[in-house]
Amino acid sequence: MDRDELLGREDEAWSALVGAFDGVPEDRREVEGVVPGWSVKDLVWHCGYWADYVGDVLERMSAGQPEPPDQDWESLNQMVAEDGKGKTWDDVIVAAERGRDRARAALIAMTAVTDAAASEFTDETVDHYEEHAAEIVVFAAAGQR
Repeated sequence: MDRDELLGREDEAWSALVGAFDGVPEDRREVEGVVPGWSVKDLVWHCGYWADYVGDVLERMSAGQPEPPDQDWESLNQMVAEDGKGKTWDDVIVAAERGRDRARAALIAMTAVTDAAASEFTDETVDHYEEHAAEIVVFAAAGQR
């Protein structure tokens, strides 16, 4: 898949995520239960964090630097979730958009988009957005019954 296709897929998935969380009333965005222990706000924060993370990974790839060392991803996800709980909705949205912008800019700046770079980008943006948008849609629908 080439850069333009990747960017197009990311844009479509982001738009679907925005549409999903826009469908949740403001007073329900911090209610846990979209997935166990997580709210809409938590998932948007999570998506923004990982988009920013993949921006860093792609920047490292472009510079010929090694990827960050492997970590305890579950612990890192928990730390990210806890960090987001103290943020306002507006702060989360701004951070998520910045993360998204960083990922897109890093992909655009790459001289050549390797299969590894495309996979990293897709995993942390497109796939993440689509997964959590679907969960948010189900959560929103359950609240309208």
